[in-house]
Parts: sequence; structure tokens; C-alpha cells
Amino acid sequence: MIVAFTDLDDTLFQTLRKLPPGMEGLTPATLGRDGQPHSFCTPAQSALLAHFANTGVTVIPVTGRDQAAMARVTLPFTSWRVLDHGLTVLRPDGQVDTDWRGQVLEGLETMQSALADCTQTIAELAGALGCRLTRHTAHDTHFMTVLKHPDADADSLERVQLALEKHLESRGYTDLQIIANANNVSVLPRHLGKAEAVRYLRGQHFPHATLTLALGDSLSDLAFMNACDLAITPPGGQLLRTVSAAKLPQR
Repeated sequence: MIVAFTDLDDTLFQTLRKLPPGMEGLTPATLGRDGQPHSFCTPAQSALLAHFANTGVTVIPVTGRDQAAMARVTLPFTSWRVLDHGLTVLRPDGQVDTDWRGQVLEGLETMQSALADCTQTIAELAGALGCRLTRHTAHDTHFMTVLKHPDADADSLERVQLALEKHLESRGYTDLQIIANANNVSVLPRHLGKAEAVRYLRGQHFPHATLTLALGDSLSDLAFMNACDLAITPPGGQLLRTVSAAKLPQR
């Protein structure tokens, strides 16, 4: 058995804004809240998914999307699903895996005070910079705070990120981490997420898989990609941009 654990947004599909103008052969992959197509697979992405389907590869999404956002993905995923940055695992029948839920809630309990402190501390600066602050929950429990700028202003997001990093360091909140991309900055658990969910599925439900593949585009995907046998990443993503910019001596 081959299992592919894959990020979704900007790995298997993306919005039109991130595609070359006039690209042909696009396949709708998600719907917006208005019910209209929002993200699309390129011909190459569609070919990869078709290859997986035709060769019997089990495809498991590993995404930051919650259940409502996942419901707007129109691609035919039929196996397990990892949502909420790893905090939620859905069984093939669509029900929440209660064993993983129990482990998550136990881990989140110890982080509530630190998350609340970080959220309260950054709220004033975020508001002054025009960023929207959103508290995300999984299993009715706060697990992540997201700061998003409506115009994706890089300077504002950088100031928010640096302020959060300084606060985490000064308070010694080693159980929390910050992830950032072009659109937002988030603070969430460091050791309770996508990688742990993938390891859980591998150990509990796919212990005899002969090959596990990991697909992802961002630095926040690295941990779960390292939990698999081989990794695949698209060109132009945060991962390859970071590697390309690294000035390391070749040995």
C-alpha cells in the first residue's frame, strides 16, 4: 500500500491570483462561500491526482482547513482527513476520530493560559496595524490565533510576527510556535499538529504501508513531511523559495 499525505492549498490547488494569466485546462477544486469556484487545479496537479487514483494510492489531506472549509473542497477524498492543522482527524465515514480527539484535548489544556496571554498581548498592535484577529477552535477549544491583514501588507504582518516572537521568547512559551506566510501570522501548538496526526495515522491505521509520500509547499508543512518516507513540493512555494535563498556552502 502507498499512502500520500498531502497539504491542499497551494499544493494541490490554488486561487486564480496565484496562477499565470490565461492558463488553460484548469479544474475547479474548491467553492467559495458564495458557492462559486474559488480554487483550481492546474493540468499537472490534476494529472498527479488522476495518477494516484488510477494506481490505488490512498490520498489523505493534511490541512489547516476546518470542517466547514473542507466541505467546500470538491476533490473526491474518500479516506482519512487531517484538519485544523492536525488537531482534528476525520475517519473515512466523516466522523471525528475520538481517540485522537482525546489526545488533542489533553494536550491543549496545558496551553490555554499561554494562548490567551499571546492573544491578548498582540490584540492592540494588530488592531493598530489594521490586522484582523481570529481565535480558531477545535473540539470547542481554542488552539490557534490568526492575524490577517486585508491587503496582505508585508510590513504590518512582519511587525506582528516579530512582536509575537519576542513575547513567546520572553515568557518561555516553548509549547507554542509561530507560522507565517504572505497572508497571515498564526500562533499555535508546537508539538501538537500535522506531524503528530500523521504519525498517529501511520502507527494506528497504516502500519504496513510500503511507502508514504508527503506533499506540501510551506515551512509549516516540513514537520509532517519529515514524518513520511519521501517528500514532494511544488515550484515557487515557500519551501523551495527558502531553500533557493539559502547561502550555504556545498559539500
